Amino acid sequence: MQGSPSGRVTQGSFFEGLFIHSLQASGSFADALRACGFDVNKTRAIYPIEVWNEALEVAWRHCYPGLSRESAYRELGRQLGEGFLKTWMGKVVDMGLPMLGPERLIARIPSLVALDTFRYDVTVTQLGWHHYRVSFRSDPDAKPDLLAGLVESGLRRTGIVPSVTVSMRAARDFDLDVTW
Repeated sequence: MQGSPSGRVTQGSFFEGLFIHSLQASGSFADALRACGFDVNKTRAIYPIEVWNEALEVAWRHCYPGLSRESAYRELGRQLGEGFLKTWMGKVVDMGLPMLGPERLIARIPSLVALDTFRYDVTVTQLGWHHYRVSFRSDPDAKPDLLAGLVESGLRRTGIVPSVTVSMRAARDFDLDVTW
């Protein structure tokens, strides 16, 4: 694996969760992932962010070719959430989600995002009863729809049926409005 030109990396458990557990990449899909730097048969602990970005594009073309990028990335976010919970790290996280509840999970999003190797700003603002805004700022790899699907998936594990809307998007900034 070559280093990341940007210096940013993504955890291998995200690759495992999405591409192995959820999407079960095989055949030409697995070949295309291998070509961009992820081998489903030889996983690693970390990958350059550039491999993650390219692998998401591969997944869109192979799994959701009839959907817009936004719709496909939202579904990939949902699939990432489900698949991650099947990894050893995800199983640990999953044990606490139902007990955590939606309010505390939303409040912890900034600390969960801090697991990333790049520091960008994430704030949570309560707008009303069961209504929150999660704001992401200065994210060079902003994928609001992927994050919307991931947040939705995590909140479902707390026992609610959430609605997550991308309410603002710019090049490196976006807001997610979350209600239930």
